Amino acid sequence: MWGDNPGMRDPVASSDAIDRGCRFLIVASVIVAAVLGLKRDCRSATLDASTATNLAQEWLAAREPTERARVAARVAEYDGAIEPVIAKLSSRSFQTVKSGYIAEEHFSDNALRRRHPDDLLYFVVPKSYRPERATGLIVFLHGGGSGTTRKAPRATLDFPAPDSPPDTHRSGDMFAATGMITVGPSAPWDTDTSYRWCVADADQYLADVIEECKNRFNIDPDRVFLLGHSMGGFGAYHHVQRAPDRFAAVIANSGSWDRAYWPVIRGTPLCIVQGVHDARPGVRWHYTDVAYGRWTDRLLTADGIEHAYLEHDGNHSISYGRPLIAKYLDATKDLRRDPYFPHIALATPVGYGSSFCFLVEHNRWLSLDEATPGDLVYDEMRSHSDGSFSSWTLEHRTRKHPGSAIEAINRGDNLIEVSTQNVARFTVWLHPRMIDVAKPVTIVVNGKTRFNGKLTPSLVTALESFERRRDWGLVYPMKVAIDVGTE
Repeated sequence: MWGDNPGMRDPVASSDAIDRGCRFLIVASVIVAAVLGLKRDCRSATLDASTATNLAQEWLAAREPTERARVAARVAEYDGAIEPVIAKLSSRSFQTVKSGYIAEEHFSDNALRRRHPDDLLYFVVPKSYRPERATGLIVFLHGGGSGTTRKAPRATLDFPAPDSPPDTHRSGDMFAATGMITVGPSAPWDTDTSYRWCVADADQYLADVIEECKNRFNIDPDRVFLLGHSMGGFGAYHHVQRAPDRFAAVIANSGSWDRAYWPVIRGTPLCIVQGVHDARPGVRWHYTDVAYGRWTDRLLTADGIEHAYLEHDGNHSISYGRPLIAKYLDATKDLRRDPYFPHIALATPVGYGSSFCFLVEHNRWLSLDEATPGDLVYDEMRSHSDGSFSSWTLEHRTRKHPGSAIEAINRGDNLIEVSTQNVARFTVWLHPRMIDVAKPVTIVVNGKTRFNGKLTPSLVTALESFERRRDWGLVYPMKVAIDVGTE
């Protein structure tokens, strides 16, 4: 149960909630008003959970700032348990669906369909799926290039035919065996690049794909896996940096990357599956050479970042990586995303490479509110060749580029230590599973205590945290806004 304290106000309540009706008894309200110099309309009773839920739904539906502020003032009156309200807000009912391979579906949600009218979705539904029981989700990013059609996911998500060769790409049986729903969306349409999963629109597109799946199926938000192959492997390396908090784990099969800021993936295991003979003379250039996987393994090991490196003796085809992917998914059948992971980082911009590094605002319990000019040190991979296959080499280097970063560690005992680079303001979001709400919280930034005080869970704050990712698994009912000042 989330803690609450009817005698405490959220010390970082936003200005749009200053005029809200009081949630305390009349005497407590007079005291608070006297201290803050505010006049409040006092009510004889606080909100019950049902009314708070209805108001929260109204707040989520509101789009005009003035309307949101009005509703937020009412929501702020609620001082009861927050978890039951969140459970009610996130609850849905689901229809029974046929198991097996489902091809060429469009987005069913009207708003998502308008946003993605031509994109296709392919599904594998395991026989074990039951609408009354939450299950995991695998998001599969297909391979190909700039001209690959929207029907590309079928090559991998369909089930093998009786006469399919052993090296078939069809992997529907592997996906079904996991007991999780699998979705294969068509890549964002862009005929100018072979890095379609890394384009600027890909972040929102993947979020919409996951939202569509949550509309169709009873999905456990803490059991969402991302698996990318080839071009999709580029995407896996890209999105594990940009939105690690969306996934329980990320699998990059036959992929590569050009630039990375690896601390940001802490808390989200990365599995790298690579073939020794991915590149072959006269068959395939070194786009996703095994050297990329080996270098990534070395770098993550040196940084102490959780990952798995699985190498096979085959080539680029997913058929060779499939047994290792299946083994990893089986080994992680009890793995869940941890929204409260104690050591996390946020950096911006990040992405696959120089042309695909975009701004990032959130990661788990951190939000970057304002950056300052300055550089970050990134890892980079650079290939060299005189044009011949055998002359190709891969070099790792570090380079400075404009960027900002926040690294935070929850030390326990209500102590949070933060270090920043090129950051003016940021927000720490907290949950009663991270701190003891009965005791003061201390936040130390760059060696200086920037906050020390008690925090009280707030339904308004919980809703604000949800809005960052629109993910009910990433809800934090307390926050502290930090002004770093001049570093």
